[in-house]
Amino acid sequence: MKYHRVFKDNNTMLIAFYSNLVNYIEDLLEDAECEDIYIGGIDPDGGSAVIEGYNCKYSLEESVEVFSKYYDVTLEIGSGGRPYDELYRRVITTYRETLHYMMKKLSLETIAKHREYYLGILFTGDAFILEGEEDRVVVPGGIKQCFAAHTHPSNIAIPSWNDLKSIVNLFLDRGIGHVIETVGQSMAIYRVKPLTLEEYEVLHDLEKANDLNEVFHILNSIGSIVIEYI
Repeated sequence: MKYHRVFKDNNTMLIAFYSNLVNYIEDLLEDAECEDIYIGGIDPDGGSAVIEGYNCKYSLEESVEVFSKYYDVTLEIGSGGRPYDELYRRVITTYRETLHYMMKKLSLETIAKHREYYLGILFTGDAFILEGEEDRVVVPGGIKQCFAAHTHPSNIAIPSWNDLKSIVNLFLDRGIGHVIETVGQSMAIYRVKPLTLEEYEVLHDLEKANDLNEVFHILNSIGSIVIEYI
């Protein structure tokens, strides 16, 4: 039987909390037309944070009230000490300091069995790990994930076309990032700010690229997405 696991722990819940907080603030930025939003008093255990709008055209309080029903996060208007965009990086950092080590171990299994493993974290904090077929793993459609990672049968963390489709779908569902794990390198592809409408269109058309070099050129041209080794 293939290995699979469904779980929820402090690490997956923390990644989901930061991801929901990011998307909540992105909605507020657009709705209240703020130049920026600053954060403070972040309490993952209590599911809350303090925010401060900068140069907002419309009422930030009204926007918080409108979007509060969509997120299991409590926001208070107050004094925020830091730019909110550090939250994107916190998602990657939390993964790197915790679940990353579990996926590294599964990378050894990938080399031994030639079977990839996929980690998906939902916006609820629930997570799953799937063992795939030889050198590939198929993830059921329709599951919105805030973060994902998968092992790769090579020592070089370069995504395949199927990997890219999964990564693009994650971004289109407002997920934060995806990490490609090998026994050597780990490549993180993640958002660092809201995607613009033009960038959404570019992602939609990414499958039209001729080769992987063109894909990376396109991804690197998207200012809202960063590709780096972690």
